[in-house]
Amino acid sequence: MANVKGTQQVAVRPCRGMLGRPILAPFLRRKTMVQDADNVNDAGELTEHPSLRVLIPYLREYLRKGLETHRSGGVKFRATYKEQYSADVFDRISELDISLTGLRLTSRFMHELADQLRPDMNVYRYHYENFMLRAIGFDDRAHRLVGSALMMDRKKIETVNGKNHVRSQVLATRLDVNSSLDNVAQAVKRYRKPRNELIHNAAFSSREFGLLHGIRRLRMDTDGIDVDSIAREYSSAGADEVDLTVSQLQGALVNLLDVLAPSFSSVAALND
Repeated sequence: MANVKGTQQVAVRPCRGMLGRPILAPFLRRKTMVQDADNVNDAGELTEHPSLRVLIPYLREYLRKGLETHRSGGVKFRATYKEQYSADVFDRISELDISLTGLRLTSRFMHELADQLRPDMNVYRYHYENFMLRAIGFDDRAHRLVGSALMMDRKKIETVNGKNHVRSQVLATRLDVNSSLDNVAQAVKRYRKPRNELIHNAAFSSREFGLLHGIRRLRMDTDGIDVDSIAREYSSAGADEVDLTVSQLQGALVNLLDVLAPSFSSVAALND
C-alpha cells in the first residue's frame, strides 16, 4: 500500500485519458470524440459511475491546482495523496471510456457499410481489424485500473509483467476483483489469437471474407448469385458482433467499478 501521508510534488506533465495533453486536453479530447460519435455513447460513461462520486472533490482540487500552475508557467504543484489517487483512478477509467467510444464508432461505421449497395470488403477489413486491436486492450487497461484503485506500485503495474503483478495481488486479497477481471478478459478472449496473427503474421481473413474478396478481385461470373447482398449480410453480422462485445465489456466494467467501490470510499475517508 502506498504512503498516504502528506503531499506530493506533481509535475504538470503529459499523461493519459482525462488528464491528457496538456492539462486541459482531456476534456476537449473526450468531448470531441463523443460529439463525433453522435449518440453512440447511450450507455453512459464509466466516469459517471456512482462509486466515483466520493473522489470528485479531490479530482476537482487536483485539476484546479494543475490549471493554476499551468497558467502561471510553473512545472510542479503540491497534491495530497487523495488528490493524486483520484486523478490516477479517473485517468484509468477515462481511457476505458475513450476505448468504448472508439468501438461504438467502429460499430456505426460498419453498420453504415452494411447499408451500402456494394460494401467494400477492404473497408470492412479495416474496421474489423481496428475493432480487434482495440478490444484486446481492454484487458490490460482494466488491470491497470485495478492496480491504481488498490494502491499498487505504479511502476510495477505499468511494466510488461504488470498484468501478472496485479493478478497475483488480487488473487491473494480480493477474489471479487479477480472475478470481475475474468469477466473483462472473457469478453475479448476470442480476439487475442487473431489479433496476434494480425500483428505478427497476416491481415484479417475468414472463410466468408476470403470468398467475397476473391470473387470480386477475379470479377467472376456468379450465375445470378447476388454477391453484394451476401456482402451486406456479412458486414451487418460483423457490426452486430461489435455491438455485442461492447455490451459485454460495458457490463463487465460496470461490475468492476461496483466491486472497487469500497476501495474508493476507503481512500476518501482517510485523514489528509
